[in-house]
Amino acid sequence: ATLDIFEQDDVLNTNRDKAAFFNRIAQPLREHPKVRNFRHTGMVWAFEVDTPHADFAQRCFSLGLQHELLLRPMGNTVYFMPPYIISEEEMQMLVARTLHILEMLT
Repeated sequence: ATLDIFEQDDVLNTNRDKAAFFNRIAQPLREHPKVRNFRHTGMVWAFEVDTPHADFAQRCFSLGLQHELLLRPMGNTVYFMPPYIISEEEMQMLVARTLHILEMLT
């Protein structure tokens, strides 16, 4: 059933388009002075944050929730794994709010 939905809704091509859009709008994240090794595969993105704070992951997660984001920091690495139904507006919000959180943390 799931494979039928993927085919009927052309999920793979739609996700390629969404990933390309996200890569374009994520340029400010790539260029942030504290962001290192920004990368992606499919609909998953990750980057390291240059931070001296040992509690970065906990603080990043908490600030994400306060800004209505479910971020996945592990150590100093932040992962984005948005749902396939994410809209362009939501992607723009994700980038803007993540940049704001980075400014608060670094």
